[in-house]
Amino acid sequence: MRRSPLITVFIMFFAVSAHGQNFSPLTLQRVVSLYIERNLELQAERYRLERTKADAIAARLRPNPGVSVMAENLRVSGPVAASRLYELGATYSETIELGGKRKLREQVAAVTISAGEARVANAMRKGIAEVKRLYFQAVLARRDIEVAIENRQMFQQLVQFNLARFQEGAIPEADLIKVRLERIKFDSALKQAELRERQAMIQLAENLEDDAIAKQVVAGEVDLRILNPDLDTLLETALRERPDVQAAQREVEAAKEKIALEEARARADISPFVGYKRLANDNTVMFGVNLPLKVRDRNQAGIARAQADQKAAGALREVAKSHTTAEVKAAYEAFQTAREQVQTFRDELLNQADESRSIALAAYEEGATPLLSLLEAQRTRAEVRQQYVRTLFDYQISLSELELAVGKEIQP
Repeated sequence: MRRSPLITVFIMFFAVSAHGQNFSPLTLQRVVSLYIERNLELQAERYRLERTKADAIAARLRPNPGVSVMAENLRVSGPVAASRLYELGATYSETIELGGKRKLREQVAAVTISAGEARVANAMRKGIAEVKRLYFQAVLARRDIEVAIENRQMFQQLVQFNLARFQEGAIPEADLIKVRLERIKFDSALKQAELRERQAMIQLAENLEDDAIAKQVVAGEVDLRILNPDLDTLLETALRERPDVQAAQREVEAAKEKIALEEARARADISPFVGYKRLANDNTVMFGVNLPLKVRDRNQAGIARAQADQKAAGALREVAKSHTTAEVKAAYEAFQTAREQVQTFRDELLNQADESRSIALAAYEEGATPLLSLLEAQRTRAEVRQQYVRTLFDYQISLSELELAVGKEIQP
């Protein structure tokens, strides 16, 4: 039993079920479901598969029978009476295919449909990876907005604090202006983050074929799963389960079946017939068989084409395996790097940046350090938090790319 059609049916069923509910904000699960349900390119792939399935209908059909009606020796002129000359007849014939052609056609059609199902699953694999990327891009922009708002609020509090100190004459006006300028920078960062979010949602809406998606918001949290998969296991899984590799393998199987079919077509089909004939006043029956003589064309060209197709399919299968291996290895290296960066931020940099800012703020409030030291500490903390968000995004994208390369979700 092949898994791709079952997986496809299951995902489509899930998509319809999820669409019937009203989730807000947009979650990754709902985005994927909407893509499977609505994306026009994916629907086009399904229609191509339906067209391929029509070959199965043609494969199981038998050749049409034939009926012949004839009239001979119809009198136009002459001394002989018409009743002694004319001949009327009708025959019915059936073509009997030899060499198991019908069964071989059905086998070719079945394998071709199976390859088509794998191609649909492969299109779905790539499309899901793309909407995941757009979703995480929107999540990143949402997180950037949250960080920018937090930093702006922090600097707004600092502005109020320094305004009070300026009014008390404790600091010069230049220090107050510097703090206000820093806050303006975060106002600009907030607007840029909002722009990136709108752009990501527009692209997501295009993939989901729904303009209303652009006006919604995505869930603000990233499902961070720190994984450490084994490369050899991933390679084995990819070569076994990736839809494009499966499609290439099934094309090889289809080519093999086509060779058998073309070789069977080299054998002649017979067409027995039976009929009625009236000769003058006499009624007679006739029967016989039509047997083409395959003495010249024994379908050598068809066999040669099928053999060439088999060689091409075998080469493309090896190309698919080679590409799969390279993609898994490259994605694995990117994933490992992103995972290490996330660990570094979580174990060291975030705490250090928070601690440095807290120390600088406390020292500044007590008048022990100048404003520039506090601004530098706050700026560093903001940059570290911003970079951490982007590192989370890179990790999530690298995980999605690794799952795309493997052709299957990676479990903890």
